[in-house]
Amino acid sequence: MNGAAQLRAQLQSDQIIVAPGIYDHVSLLIAEQAGFSALYASGYWGTASALGEPDVGIAGCSDFLRIFGSFAQRSNVPLIADADTGFGSIANLAHAVRSYQRAGIAAIQIEDQPFPKICGHAGRAVSVPAQEMVTRIKVAVEARDDGDMLIIARTDAYRTEGLEASVKRLHTYAEAGADILFLEAPEGPGDIAHAAAALNLPLMINAAQGGKNPVLSPEAYADLGVKIVIYPSGAPLAAAKAVDTFYRSLKAGEPAPADAPLYDFGDISRLLGIDEVTSLQDRHNSA
Repeated sequence: MNGAAQLRAQLQSDQIIVAPGIYDHVSLLIAEQAGFSALYASGYWGTASALGEPDVGIAGCSDFLRIFGSFAQRSNVPLIADADTGFGSIANLAHAVRSYQRAGIAAIQIEDQPFPKICGHAGRAVSVPAQEMVTRIKVAVEARDDGDMLIIARTDAYRTEGLEASVKRLHTYAEAGADILFLEAPEGPGDIAHAAAALNLPLMINAAQGGKNPVLSPEAYADLGVKIVIYPSGAPLAAAKAVDTFYRSLKAGEPAPADAPLYDFGDISRLLGIDEVTSLQDRHNSA
């Protein structure tokens, strides 16, 4: 069963789908080892880790395909991947949808910001007219053709237009053919619950540490009616803090603080597959 089919099956279950953010292959492998049944690749962290740039539309389709496509090939669970606004024209969007699908990505996320976009939690995001996003969704559905990759429609209208307008937009995006609806940056649990009750498709929420929305437990989101919750920022922020601590300690003359939580080198080697390589070499008596 491919990633899209796995994700569709998970949507039919009674359980909330919890997708932690990944930003490189090590984080992917660790998330899989922890037992998560889906993963999320954000444009913010994909751009940051691969290019060292902010999430303002600098990364293009080829950048995302190179990063996220390699994640999808390595992952054994469904990968949900960001596609910003579709990378420009509707022709670019159609190309992205076909390319993401060929790469094995389970679900493509498209948002209703203008191009170029900006991170939805930067306090500057605005949305294009709803009909422009409807066109994007229809183009995405057409480009998917008879494939089974899911299409996620995200609205960033909450900040400038409010909750009811955002819910109305999501209704319209559902009618255009979206499979999953994503309300970005709501500021309270009550608004999330209202949206979940008002919509007839699975609701996705972004639990981003440092962002505008409340960061709750998966169980709390499930109680609000959320079907998919992504946690894109926790792992990369934790990793960045650990790296900063290590580098500052090394600069001060110490290899690492005595209490630094270091991943065991042998464990990381095994996670990367060193045992399979040495077993192959032993079987064939080869170095």
